[in-house]
Amino acid sequence: MSRVVTFLEDDDGAVTVDWVVLTGGIVGLGIATLSVVSGGVEDLAGDIAALLSDISLDLFGNGAMSLASSDFTGGDAVGWVGGTVMDMGGAIGEVLVLGAGEATQFVVDVPEGAEEVIMQFDLIAGDSLDSSDAWGYDTAFISLNGETVAIAQAQHGSSMTFDIPQVDGSIVEATVTVEDTHLGGNSNWTDAAATVTVTVDEPTGPIDFGLSSNSNQGISDEYWGIDNFEAVSTGGSGS
Repeated sequence: MSRVVTFLEDDDGAVTVDWVVLTGGIVGLGIATLSVVSGGVEDLAGDIAALLSDISLDLFGNGAMSLASSDFTGGDAVGWVGGTVMDMGGAIGEVLVLGAGEATQFVVDVPEGAEEVIMQFDLIAGDSLDSSDAWGYDTAFISLNGETVAIAQAQHGSSMTFDIPQVDGSIVEATVTVEDTHLGGNSNWTDAAATVTVTVDEPTGPIDFGLSSNSNQGISDEYWGIDNFEAVSTGGSGS
């Protein structure tokens, strides 16, 4: 009897057995808890994603409200009329491309009372753009409601310059960000890219944004392209 008592009162020995049982129980409890709460977590994540998708991002500051956004990923060109979304390779990737004599348009719906609308996009001069008419270079025309607000010119894709007419109610800024570089998939010709910002003060209705090309060769030889188009408004009932 004394040996049994001594055994029961003895607290010396390995803790490994107890630890294995304890950690096994904790793991089992965690798995059971995960199966209970996973459905709720997924529902909550879906609700958060839906809420964030409805929020207009302040892309340009000053309480700006997003009106349109197009990066043409996966061929998505909803709202654009004219042109073709193509993967031009390299760093250019998917853009809305204009071939010889082509044009594209996009209507920006303006909220009532908007103080200004700002449109920003990347303009790509690709491949062997060259001299084609009285302008001297292959040319792209940027227009608002049918009125030209900027004229981009390029030669062999290696450079891009801008002529910006003074149009009341609009301000156009264009900066060549990359030039004389093999941006696309055609290594025979260099390319140029510019960031263009068009601001319209006190718009009175929808803005018909347009881009047209006077290039005279097929897209495989030369092209104008547009990418990363963003339009926002400040002021108005939506801001």
